[in-house]
Amino acid sequence: MVGIMKKIITDSAANLNVTALNGIEHQSVGLTLICGEKVFLDGADFDQAEFDKFIENSSTEIKSSCPSVESYLAAIGDADEVYIFTISSALSGSYNTAQTAKKMILEEDPNRKIHVFDTKAAGPAERMAAVKASELLNEGGDFSEVVTQVQAYIDHLKIFFSLQSLTNLANNGRINKTVAKLAGVLKINVLGWANEEGKIEQLGKARGAKRAYQSLVDTLVKHNFNSKKVVIDHANNEKGALALKGLIQAKYPDCQIEIGICTALCSFYAEKGGLMVGCTVNGEK
Repeated sequence: MVGIMKKIITDSAANLNVTALNGIEHQSVGLTLICGEKVFLDGADFDQAEFDKFIENSSTEIKSSCPSVESYLAAIGDADEVYIFTISSALSGSYNTAQTAKKMILEEDPNRKIHVFDTKAAGPAERMAAVKASELLNEGGDFSEVVTQVQAYIDHLKIFFSLQSLTNLANNGRINKTVAKLAGVLKINVLGWANEEGKIEQLGKARGAKRAYQSLVDTLVKHNFNSKKVVIDHANNEKGALALKGLIQAKYPDCQIEIGICTALCSFYAEKGGLMVGCTVNGEK
């Protein structure tokens, strides 16, 4: 008997360029960054140095674009059982294109099993959801069980951030341009999260990195962080990620903390020095 081919797919906002998650096949589907006629695909081959050099010499605003339906169809391929994780549908069309790809495949073959999760987050939180699915699959969960348990996990999954610049978020309509400009003029770190609807919402501000990181820890407390696990992704700011890790460990000694790197899309929006923090919370606050 031929085994069932299972696959986990994330869009590139998950900052995850690996071929397997805990032994389960994985593929990343790239979002793109567009500057005039030039298109940069967020993937394993993305050249950060080339991108930085290009935008340095360009006055054109950079936009981001979600993956195409075709890229999701290609990623799903012949897999029998597929779990797709996307950046918040309030921030990108990635979820909708993945749903379209799912519909097209199931119309031809209703026996295949495909589920698309709107993580209502990005970066480390999106990645945590995908990892959770791989763990449940390794425990032998069937399709419906995995879908139910992963969705319950996502319902308690949060993404917080500390950003030193909001320019790219503002230019792409994710936040108010006046707020972004004011933050730049005052040279403050803006703290925020993706709210229950998956939209970016400001939670506070702090002058200086140390205050910002302490405020992030205070934010975890306020939002009922369950003290189990934190994943920190940084945009060229390992020093800041380590400083935040130390503060979290001081408050939650038994917490498991991982540090990762923002890939192209998240680096673009978090901008240099930005930190993204994924965790799970107990209930709502």
